[in-house]
Amino acid sequence: MSVRLSIIVPVYNVEPYLEHCLQSIVSQPLAPSDYEVLVINDGSPDGCAAIIDRLAKAYPQIIAIHQNNQGVSAARNAGLDRARGTVVTFVDSDDSLEPNSLPAVLERFEATDLDILYAHIQAIDENDNPVAHDYTVGFDDVVDTGFRHSRRTFPATFYRKSIIGMHRFPLGIPIGEDTVFNLKVQAFAQRVSYCSLPYYRYLLRGNSATKAVKTDKAYRGFRQALDEIIDFQKAYFLGHTAASRYFDAQLLLFLDRIAMHHVVYSLKASYFNDITRWVRAHQLESLWVQLSATYPAIHRPYIVFWLVQHSLRWKQRLRILLWRIKQGLLPRNKNEV
Repeated sequence: MSVRLSIIVPVYNVEPYLEHCLQSIVSQPLAPSDYEVLVINDGSPDGCAAIIDRLAKAYPQIIAIHQNNQGVSAARNAGLDRARGTVVTFVDSDDSLEPNSLPAVLERFEATDLDILYAHIQAIDENDNPVAHDYTVGFDDVVDTGFRHSRRTFPATFYRKSIIGMHRFPLGIPIGEDTVFNLKVQAFAQRVSYCSLPYYRYLLRGNSATKAVKTDKAYRGFRQALDEIIDFQKAYFLGHTAASRYFDAQLLLFLDRIAMHHVVYSLKASYFNDITRWVRAHQLESLWVQLSATYPAIHRPYIVFWLVQHSLRWKQRLRILLWRIKQGLLPRNKNEV
């Protein structure tokens, strides 16, 4: 039997935050029979399993799913496979919902007959203080097609389940898996909009994400994402003009991540040669040239790129040194130069 809404909550190693997250959901003024909360314990090594089981006994709308650790994509997919809702959304297990906010957002989705609705997000720090980040994507009174509407890959997004279909979060992409899922689903959407009503509280935690994005594992994930986008476009939207602009924008996003976090960051010939071969094989040189405005000479041969980037780095070091001298902050040792 279907319900109005399925809320999918993937859980891993978030014991300090989990109960607050789930309580913020079950305390919403919706009848328990209207929605289900699919809580997927992805082999969490802390006390999350016990919290989930205890709350599942107390609240009939909570469905506990336990599995061996397979990653956040597999956890979300397990929720999608079990979801009975006409509408599906996600909540990360260290985030929470604004009190009394869910019914109005859900009613907006239903009344406007949407395929996708991007809900309002307020970023907060560990002390529950608001942080100035603008996650606005669209306007309340504008409904557009998936190809024309802006995208945003945070979990505060409502999807018509029939639009999702059999599409799932890709495995093997540690960073950006939500981008790939969202761009595939939105490609089929005919009615997409945004809701500015206060709804989602997004916790900004200190973590190692900056370091993780520069790893070889992250690079392989970005390359897989590029392949998935190309394959998806060829399978469903080959020769579609509006689709070409849409998918080029998504390809450019992942190429930019590779350029920033791997090619320019490391200056390794292996990254440079691999991604330039991929760009040429798919005849996407125009996108690579676009990136040269941000990353000078990235579209040129490797030796030229290497020389230009090293020159820029030394110029930056010299500017910093001159500024420190002007401020009376002379370097204490040669490593500061």
